[in-house]
Amino acid sequence: MTALVVGLALAVLVLGVLVAGLLRSHAEILKALHELGAGLELDRSEPVPVTIDGVVKPRAADATAPEALLGSTLDGEDVAIPLRGSRATLLAFLSSGCTTCKGFWTAFGERGLQVPADARLVVVTRDLAEESPSKLTQLAPADVPVVASTLVWDGLDVPGSPYFVLVDPTGRVVGEGSGSNWPQVADLLGQAHADSGSTSQRRARDEAALRSAGIEPGHPSLYEAS
Repeated sequence: MTALVVGLALAVLVLGVLVAGLLRSHAEILKALHELGAGLELDRSEPVPVTIDGVVKPRAADATAPEALLGSTLDGEDVAIPLRGSRATLLAFLSSGCTTCKGFWTAFGERGLQVPADARLVVVTRDLAEESPSKLTQLAPADVPVVASTLVWDGLDVPGSPYFVLVDPTGRVVGEGSGSNWPQVADLLGQAHADSGSTSQRRARDEAALRSAGIEPGHPSLYEAS
């Protein structure tokens, strides 16, 4: 009887060691995936801050988006949406399998949706070969373009979904980041746009003051004497 108890105790001890090892290994794998940016899946209350010139991978102050968003429609037809013009564009990077994305798909289907900077909203997924076209068709809002383009995901270094990039009419990236719901993202992107506008207005005022003083680009006073 004593031998049986001892044997059971040893078996339990061995199993405990194995389970602890598996848990430790699992935690290390999750940590490594997180560091690599494998899927944002922001199922939490706090948003990732949306700031000017980058959140996940900081961009240069003059960072720009491509001239056009190249990809395909959900029907497989080629499409090109210009990203320069008279209006800002908000690129919403979503997927068919992302849990947190479901709230954004739903929000984008609502009437009277307010988009920061009065921007044109475009949803961007990865190529159809990497998504579920049938699921995307079910999720796609009626009045919002949905473009499949892994090229743009990779070109803008999008770390996962959901993720948002606000592009001004000149093609400059003025805000980007993510959050767990649309009100959070809209508020933060709106602030990023306002901050960007303040910077542009200050620059315009400074340039106007210089012109009124007769100082144009190339004026000797702008350069140090050699």
